[in-house]
Amino acid sequence: MRHRLTPTIRIALLLTAALLLLTGCEGDGIERAGETAPHPDQEIDHFTLTQTREADRLWVLRAVHARIYEKADRVETSNVRIDFYGDNDEVQSTLTADYGTLLRRTNDIEAIGNVVVTAEDGTILKTEKLAWNERLGKISTEEEVEITKGDDVMTGVGMESDPDLTNIKVKRDFKAYVKTPEGELIEEH
Repeated sequence: MRHRLTPTIRIALLLTAALLLLTGCEGDGIERAGETAPHPDQEIDHFTLTQTREADRLWVLRAVHARIYEKADRVETSNVRIDFYGDNDEVQSTLTADYGTLLRRTNDIEAIGNVVVTAEDGTILKTEKLAWNERLGKISTEEEVEITKGDDVMTGVGMESDPDLTNIKVKRDFKAYVKTPEGELIEEH
């Protein structure tokens, strides 16, 4: 048996379908303040950016891929590596991460996902999100951190440091451990 739809039900169904189509669209094509354009203005493979001050290298950012958003003045990168340089133009530490965002106006950088900073002296910092503040010359995070130097391991939440990991300040929940020859961590009291 076949049912016939009344004109009122047909109109209601058509309006519902039209609303579903309109609300399912990605956007209306209008860019609002603070929103990223749906597509980058430029995409670059094997991206490299060098930051200098008075001809001295401060850092070099390398990424497998970069997306540049002109209006937002931002560069989004993937598979990021940043080498931080010291006064003698030698690498003092290296940061790696899955993703990064560079704010071109300030040169501040946010690294996200599997962030690891390895200093020349062997100190290793691990976290999930880390910010570089260009003006202060500091790295920081509000996330959990693990810092390893030789057999000493420190953990905590939140951290600020020079990029070479010489002046590390863990903000809260600080714990210190010693690694045994078997790799076990024993908490120091």
